[in-house]
Amino acid sequence: MKPAVAELLHNPLVWRGDGKARLDKTVPSGYAELDQALPGGGWPQGTLTELLRDEEGIGELRLLLPALEGLAQAGEWIVLVAPPHLPCAPAFAAAGVDPARVIVVDAAEDKHRWWAAEQALRGNCAGAVLFWPVALGEQRLRRLQVAAQEGEALAFLFATTARVVQPSPVPLRIRLSPAGGRLCVDVFKRRGGIMGAPLLLDVMTWRRTATDAQPCAPAKNKHGLSPLRRPVSFNRRYPIGGREARIWNRALARADEVRRVPGPDPRGRSRTL
Repeated sequence: MKPAVAELLHNPLVWRGDGKARLDKTVPSGYAELDQALPGGGWPQGTLTELLRDEEGIGELRLLLPALEGLAQAGEWIVLVAPPHLPCAPAFAAAGVDPARVIVVDAAEDKHRWWAAEQALRGNCAGAVLFWPVALGEQRLRRLQVAAQEGEALAFLFATTARVVQPSPVPLRIRLSPAGGRLCVDVFKRRGGIMGAPLLLDVMTWRRTATDAQPCAPAKNKHGLSPLRRPVSFNRRYPIGGREARIWNRALARADEVRRVPGPDPRGRSRTL
C-alpha cells in the first residue's frame, strides 16, 4: 500500500465501509457488548439516536440508566420531553440518578413537544434529552438532528418499530424488543458497517454489574468538572424557590398532592380546658 493511501486511511475523519465510524465524543453505555457495537464505543454525543419499540416498559429506560447515572453524577441535567407515563422519582433515585437533576417537560400538543426538544438540544444545557413525539416527519427529524449537532448532549427519540422500514436522517437507529426476560438490541443503522447479530442484554441487573466493574461515568463532564460520586437520596419535599433551587416537574408535584390523604381539620377540634 502506498504511504499516501495508508496515511489517508488512518485519518480519523475517514472511515471504511466495512468498519465502524470513529467518534470522539461518546458516553459509555454501561454494557460492554453494546459499547463494542456502537461507533466510538458508547452513546454518541451531539447526534440523535432513534430507539424503536412496540411495547412500553420493556427495559428501554433501564438501557439508558447507566449513562444517565454517570451524567447526573457529573452534575448534568436530564431532560424528559413528553414521556408517556408519569416518571417515578424514587426509581430514579434508587438507580443512582438524583431526581433533582431530572427535568420533565409536559406538553400536550405535538408541535410544542418538538419545540421543547429542539430548544433543549440547541441550548446545550443538558447532558441528555429523551423525547417521545406523537408524529414523525423527515423535516422535523432533520431539524432535531441539526439541533443535536449544536450541543454535546445525548439525544434519544422514542418511536415504534413501524419506522424500521422507513428512511430516516437519524445516524443511529436501534430496534428494541423483549426476549425472555432480557432486552434484544438490534443496531440496524449506524455509521460504519452493519452489526452481524442483535445483542441480548440483561438490563434488569445492570446496577450489580456496574458496581462490581468500573463506574461508567465519564471522567469529566462537558464543562470540565469531575463527576460527583455520592449516594443519592430522595427528598420528598420539592425544593422550589431559593438561589440553588431545583424545580420539580409539576406533574410529579400534582401526583404527590393527589396521594396525600387529608387529615382532620385541627380548627374543628373542641378545646379541653
